[in-house]
Amino acid sequence: MRLDSVLQASDSLRLPLAAARTLLAAAADTGFATRAPKDTMTITDILAWARAEAARKRQAETEQSAAERARQDLVRRELDSTLVVTVVNKAFLAKDPEQERYEDYISLAFAYRNKGTRTINAFQGDVTFFDAFGDTIYSAHLKVDGPLRPGRTLREPERIIRYNPLRTAHQRLRNTPLSRMKVVWQSTDGIFAQP
Repeated sequence: MRLDSVLQASDSLRLPLAAARTLLAAAADTGFATRAPKDTMTITDILAWARAEAARKRQAETEQSAAERARQDLVRRELDSTLVVTVVNKAFLAKDPEQERYEDYISLAFAYRNKGTRTINAFQGDVTFFDAFGDTIYSAHLKVDGPLRPGRTLREPERIIRYNPLRTAHQRLRNTPLSRMKVVWQSTDGIFAQP
């Protein structure tokens, strides 16, 4: 089918804007010619087909995103019941040119324990530090590549935050002792080893 000849023959045809956009989207689709239901189609046929294709794609994307959300919810529930994340150390590292540290940093060391029966290959989530009143001091997103076997604890090297003295969150994270903070871990996704 030669869509360009159909469009050229209809140069004088006036279409509503929505119909013109649908037609242009169908023409821009690289697989249009191979997926079109007939060899010859009128502009009305092309518009109807393009609208149906767009609706089908939206439905497929909605179903796919719903399935992905359901998968993530299932993984998140399993991680919440099996994964324990703790902060084992918090320190302020002042700049020290002799140690080739030219800026101030806050270091955080985390430990991860798998209480479950399946190996966790990787996981990610948000760690939030709260003060005694429940106000957020600092929050960060962490990604950890395992494997973290059942019953095992992984202590990773410290994570470094470049300290900015103009950010209140950094000041509060630096100045509040770890013993006076509540640390909350919220899993967002993970990958378990296949049985």
